[in-house]
Amino acid sequence: MKTKKKLGLMVAATVLGTVAIVGFTPDLINASSESQLDTNQAQVTEEELPASLRAGHPDEIYVKDYGVFVKVDPTEISYPDENVVDNELKVTSETTAIVAYDAAYVKTRDWK
Repeated sequence: MKTKKKLGLMVAATVLGTVAIVGFTPDLINASSESQLDTNQAQVTEEELPASLRAGHPDEIYVKDYGVFVKVDPTEISYPDENVVDNELKVTSETTAIVAYDAAYVKTRDWK
């Protein structure tokens, strides 16, 4: 009988503690109205973007330690002669071209 009484008190204390924590948590999480971002000011329209960003892919890809790759016409790349990768994460020191973002990029210089 004492075990059931202790168990009942522990359950009651747990429930009360949970209700107290859950009841106070939203007050701690909610930011003040002054610090909330005004959604009208945060919207970016396509007109505000440069032409290179509106196209959906970059003009240059910078790969740390491996070099800078500049967008070119895909017909300018002789694929058998080039060390080509399809993802900038696969670039190595021997990579000379990247085909990604529906465009082709050729290495123009090493990383500085």
